[in-house]
Amino acid sequence: MIASMVCDTDAKAAPLAVFCDFDGTFAVQDVGATLAQRYAGDRRPALWDRLSRGELTPWDYNLELLNGLELPKVELEAFLRDVEPDPGARDLVAWCERHRVPFRILSDGFDWNLDRLQGFFGFDFEYDANHLVYKRDRWCIRPGHPNPLCSCGTGTCKRSRMEAYRCEYPTVPVVHIGNGRVSDLCGALFADLVFAKDSLATALDERNVSYYPFRTLKDVVDKLDRWLAARLHA
Repeated sequence: MIASMVCDTDAKAAPLAVFCDFDGTFAVQDVGATLAQRYAGDRRPALWDRLSRGELTPWDYNLELLNGLELPKVELEAFLRDVEPDPGARDLVAWCERHRVPFRILSDGFDWNLDRLQGFFGFDFEYDANHLVYKRDRWCIRPGHPNPLCSCGTGTCKRSRMEAYRCEYPTVPVVHIGNGRVSDLCGALFADLVFAKDSLATALDERNVSYYPFRTLKDVVDKLDRWLAARLHA
């Protein structure tokens, strides 16, 4: 449950809650896109064209591209060992812990990968993601938190996860951090504070939606620190 991100913190007293994308945001690499390019690159362009034309939802795209993907665990483990956290990822988690701010990764990637990446990164984080199990070295995937009422069409709708938190703790401002137009936009449009880069920033510019630009999560920590200081002294 989303409420589990609160741990022993009294969420009603929390100054804010932070929700962060994973691929290309919390991690330097886009894990899903890189794996798709490397192991299903022959099918990816045609499927991406169908996604761009609206013939596929993002989750349908994932199903056609990745369900049944033959990728031995040893190869995936070797790839994941090379994935790097953003230079400010550990700082962001530590900042949230220090200020008793609920923190959660919202990912349209897969739990199997995130569980292993926590070990490789050397620190833990709460997350919501899609589900991946192995069957004879082939991927079997299913959506984690789909929302048929949201136009995002993803397996894990970030807006719905943030809404679930907001319903339980309506007075706590929510922060969304992301970089992608496809899976991050619905969450960004819902949040009280938004940090954006790459195609998410472009999508928000197109809609005249305000956000804080960032290069690394260190920039986010600096801004959150100033925001919190101003709020506490208001």
